[in-house]
Amino acid sequence: MDFYSEFSKNYDKIFPLNSKKLELIDNTFKVLKEKRENIKLLDVGCGTGSYALALAERGYKVQAVDLDAEMISLAESKKVKAKADVEFYRLGMLNLKKKFKSASFDGIYIIGNVLVHLRKKEIKEFLVLAAELLKENGKIFIQLVNYQRILELNLDGLPTIYSKDDSVRFERNYDYNKKENIIYFKTKLIDHFDDKILSENEIELYPLCKSELEADLKAAGFIVENIYGSPGGDQYRELSSIPLIITANKK
Repeated sequence: MDFYSEFSKNYDKIFPLNSKKLELIDNTFKVLKEKRENIKLLDVGCGTGSYALALAERGYKVQAVDLDAEMISLAESKKVKAKADVEFYRLGMLNLKKKFKSASFDGIYIIGNVLVHLRKKEIKEFLVLAAELLKENGKIFIQLVNYQRILELNLDGLPTIYSKDDSVRFERNYDYNKKENIIYFKTKLIDHFDDKILSENEIELYPLCKSELEADLKAAGFIVENIYGSPGGDQYRELSSIPLIITANKK
């Protein structure tokens, strides 16, 4: 995870909190407040903790996990300045039972394309685990890249992201191995002023598409509730939506 440790220093520049995504997550879970008090959420792959802290400030009780120590360290430092408390843990997404008991949460969210860092079998395992950690009628919120669009249009990457202060840029390229059904995700974090590469990485991602994710959710004991094609809640369109966002209820 050396890349992510290095990348964490610029993480909030590249991926600042998206207010529309925050609202969509909040709207997904706040309906639970009509039935229960002290709604408990689990943030899986929390990064530097921006969404966990923002949701805690809105009255949720949030616990959050990430595998990278530097990300967790930054999240802890941000908590000092925040007006809410979040419990952060360094933990992998398949090891959640080491820390949390069954039926511990009202909601789980996993955003930022975190889920597809797992292999096909592991994704199924994670969704079963998520269902076990959720209370009856609990909800899950999943956001990842719309891989149907990537594969159908044979795209070789995603648009470069430029930080708001224009100091760094994040280049993202894909190399799809059809035989293995794996995407090699190649990234570079570049100092935008002198074109110096600060860090680069290649990681395997599983191109999880909508139909397969729906089937996996159903097999894990979920009922799909909503499917969105943007953080603003726009309708999902197979060949034009950049993200795929799915919310589902535990049966």
